[in-house]
Amino acid sequence: MRKSQIDEISNLLLSYSAGNYHVKGEISEHADEIDMIILGINMLGEELESSNVSKDYFTSIFNSVTDLVLVVNESGNIIEVNQSAVLKLEYSKRTLVSSDFEKLLKDPNSNLFENIKSKLSKENNRFVVECQLLTKSGNIVFGLFTCAMIFDHLGVFVGYLISIKDITEQKENEKLILTTILSTQIAEQKRMADDLHDSLGQELSMAQLMLSNINKFKIDNSEFSNLVALCDEILGNSIKRLREICFDLMPNVLVKGGVELAVETLVGKLNKIEQFKIDFVSTENFPRLIAELEVVIYRIIQEFINNMTKHSNATRLNIHLVENDSTIEFVLKENGQGFDLKKLENIGENRGLSNIKTKVIAYNGKFKYNSEIGKGTELWVEFPK
Repeated sequence: MRKSQIDEISNLLLSYSAGNYHVKGEISEHADEIDMIILGINMLGEELESSNVSKDYFTSIFNSVTDLVLVVNESGNIIEVNQSAVLKLEYSKRTLVSSDFEKLLKDPNSNLFENIKSKLSKENNRFVVECQLLTKSGNIVFGLFTCAMIFDHLGVFVGYLISIKDITEQKENEKLILTTILSTQIAEQKRMADDLHDSLGQELSMAQLMLSNINKFKIDNSEFSNLVALCDEILGNSIKRLREICFDLMPNVLVKGGVELAVETLVGKLNKIEQFKIDFVSTENFPRLIAELEVVIYRIIQEFINNMTKHSNATRLNIHLVENDSTIEFVLKENGQGFDLKKLENIGENRGLSNIKTKVIAYNGKFKYNSEIGKGTELWVEFPK
């Protein structure tokens, strides 16, 4: 082997070890075995350069994606993240890589990763779910998670790709729309209740008063007297029903006395029916709240009771209304027949819960709903003050 060729091979290997794959060795005119070795090393350099360019190209695309992208291994540890994830979550890449994926979630006990693993397979390699992330500074990021399994060129599973679209602004807009709709409904219900009470209610009461004056006239006719009595009874029932409609639309006691007194009044009416027994307990000196929040809490309790009346066959309901330092929470628990929560996945089976969920989301609340066959159903709701 010639000295110059030995130097050529040595220089080539040093260049490649430094990442300079564009360097090429010179082939002599002899075209002997040494030249063949140099040619082989040149070809290796071309392969390494091509591979490195592809990797850099992929990395550039990976980091330019605006969605948060995480690669997670089978144990749930993050093995790669893109730049968007680093910026949005406010952690360094070094901190994120090798950390537990579920520790980034607002609720780290949600078992989301186990759910992702159970939903994905080679046949059905796509799963989409909404969840919330928590940044280093404590901000909540609403994310639309698109999850898939990753396989190498041999078809061997190597991890999970989780792409997260930030839908925080969309959720805030949805919440604003929901709040506006509910506020409009509340205002309209109050207006209708006031109009019915002040117009139709007054007219019915006046008609009943005028009818009662007819009895002052001495008319000796039993059929006439019976007809007057029947009209008086019909008017009385109509006035009573009108008051009930006004109460359902917007209880006057809720407007004037607050949610505690309104629930207490509702419970008192329902206990007289003797269909079931309701126990209501609240914090002593329960405060007045923002008017719309009082209406929302009352409507949720009303919705739960309506569902219980229609479906549960319960004989007892416990209602607890509690004031905390910064939140209002309430729990409703009945002893009915319960049901399988999977039924709520069916369209048409979850209207009552959907109404409750809409109100909770609109006013920044949280809720948990649980039911067990043969043991009853429980609802927990919390709102910030």
